[in-house]
Amino acid sequence: MVKRILTGMRTTGRLHLGHYVGALENWLKLQPDYDCYFLLADVQALTTHFDRVASLEDSVRQVVIDWLSVGLDPVKSSFVLQSAVIEYFELTAYFSFLANMGELEGNPTLKEEINALGMSKVNAGFMMYPISQAADILLFSPIPPSPGDELLIPVGQDQLPHIELTSKLARRFNKLYGNTFILPKAKLSEVPRLTDLFGDKKMGKSYGNAIFLSDDPLAVKDKIKAGITDPNKARRGDPGNPDICPIFSYHKIFRNHGADDIAIGCRSGKLPCVECKGVLAQAVNEKLDPFRDKRVRIEANPKIIGDVIATGTERARLIGRETINCVRHYMHLDYPSLSLNEISSTE
Repeated sequence: MVKRILTGMRTTGRLHLGHYVGALENWLKLQPDYDCYFLLADVQALTTHFDRVASLEDSVRQVVIDWLSVGLDPVKSSFVLQSAVIEYFELTAYFSFLANMGELEGNPTLKEEINALGMSKVNAGFMMYPISQAADILLFSPIPPSPGDELLIPVGQDQLPHIELTSKLARRFNKLYGNTFILPKAKLSEVPRLTDLFGDKKMGKSYGNAIFLSDDPLAVKDKIKAGITDPNKARRGDPGNPDICPIFSYHKIFRNHGADDIAIGCRSGKLPCVECKGVLAQAVNEKLDPFRDKRVRIEANPKIIGDVIATGTERARLIGRETINCVRHYMHLDYPSLSLNEISSTE
């Protein structure tokens, strides 16, 4: 019985609190019980950063440092560089014939990002994103499938449409060519979507509203200080409503044992907003302190970054080769009667 995880992040720079509570915390909990493959999605980063390729190398570096800093273990898990797994490109090409344009154009996650980025023109690579993500996932489907096998995908809520399309493509492939892929299962984190400190957008680099895992304590304090509290609370001492306060939503996440006291103080008007923000900033910094310390140690030994990428990517390619060989067989692309084993091999 194979229990495998495939998940990952686009390598567009340093990671923030949204990545941590929306994904990394979940990955850490699952890591001991699954064969984990964490994807450094540098190809998918090109969907929005194709004109900024000079920054990709540092972005990959920063993501790996953040992963190691929070406790992901490259011995138990594999850090996989997407662009180095050539089997992924081949499977993406095959899946492109199984998806239709209406499914891509109607994908709510794609539409949201197009609107958020104000994209007046959308390149074909961007529209292919859901197909390439399906290839990422199903490349790690246990081959051949057996009862009890599991392919788990820890994701944020905004990625669920991609998982749905992946399942559709798996079903279509299996129906057309043979029972090859198991259906992936999505696993949401406890905080599937973190809003920003202003309460109107999700936290994200592209929105300029992120608290990064590598931010120093003063930067964290300043960003929280700039956040919005109850907009109806006009004066110091006025009762507040924590239910509509973005700052309080962070207390519930990062101070779950102290959030009730914050709510009581807010509703009574006895807790000033400045003090409320100060308590939150302290809690967030206490959470980030171990990550910062570990980051310093990793940056002092930069060779580890390349080593863990190389090792994890080679593990992934071994699985990818098995999957692609099976796919070619079922699609009659291995041509056994023509003895084309050498040119059809992915070795």
